[in-house]
Amino acid sequence: MSDEQNCGGGGTTDPTVPITSFDGDCGEPAIAPQNVRVVGGVQAVQGSWPWQASLKLCGGHVCGGQIIAPNWIVTAAHCVDGQSNPSSWRVSLGSHRRTTTDSTQQDFNVVRVIIHENFDSRQMNNDVALMKLSGNAQYNNYVSPICLPTQDVPADTPCVTTGWGDTGSGASTYLMQVTVPIMEWNKCNSAQYMNGAITDKMICAGYDQGGKDTCQGDSGGPLVCNYSGKWTLDGIVSWGYGCAQAYRPGIYTRVTQFVSWINNKMATN
Repeated sequence: MSDEQNCGGGGTTDPTVPITSFDGDCGEPAIAPQNVRVVGGVQAVQGSWPWQASLKLCGGHVCGGQIIAPNWIVTAAHCVDGQSNPSSWRVSLGSHRRTTTDSTQQDFNVVRVIIHENFDSRQMNNDVALMKLSGNAQYNNYVSPICLPTQDVPADTPCVTTGWGDTGSGASTYLMQVTVPIMEWNKCNSAQYMNGAITDKMICAGYDQGGKDTCQGDSGGPLVCNYSGKWTLDGIVSWGYGCAQAYRPGIYTRVTQFVSWINNKMATN
C-alpha cells in the first residue's frame, strides 16, 4: 500500500475492525470514537476519525488535514505556504501511527496545491488550502470524508481536535484527540483574551483556565463538532499563543466562511 520505508515502531499494524467497504455518509465514523466528553489528550480509537490525513514533506509528518472528497484534502494555508510544489508532498489516510505504515493506510502523491488567494501569513487570515490527490481514496471503515458545515457552530459546543502533535513530551506516536468547547467570538477577541487579533474568518476553542489545546493536535488538522447528528469540519487548526495557556484559546479557520471557495476550487480543478 505504501512505497515509503517503514520507519519502525512497536505494536501490531493489524486493525481491530476489518477493512470493509463504507456505505455511510460524510461525518459518520464506522468505528465509534472514544468518549468525547473526556477532556485532555487521549489516544484515539484507531479508525474513529476516518477523515484525518497526515501531510508529509520529504517523508516526514508536518501537518494534519482532512479528506472531504475522494481525491481532495483540506488543510491550513500556512502548512503549504512556501512549499506549494505538489511533488514534495505525500498524503497518508487511514493512518494511526505517525512513524509506521499501518495496514489500514492509503498513501497518495499530490498533483495540485491550492492556497487561498487572500491568505495573510502575518495575520493568519484566510488560512485554508486544498490538496488534490493523485488518485481516489477508497472509502472504508478507516477512510471516509468529513462533512463541510452549513451553519456556524454555537458557542460552548464541545468539539474535538485530533492529531499527532505535541503531548508535552514531544510529538505523539499515536493519533490523539482532545475535547475543547467553542468560545464565544466577542469573548475570545476581548482584551483579556486575544485582544482584537481574531477576524470573522477565525473561530476560537478552549478553556478559560487553559490546559487543553491543539498543540496536542496539528496545524491543518480538524476541529470537528457533532451538533446535527453528524460530525462537521467547523475549524482547521491555525494558530495560537503558546500552548494550552489560560486566556489563550486555540485559533481555527472558520470553515463556514470558505465552503463556497472550497466547492468552487474542487469543481474547477
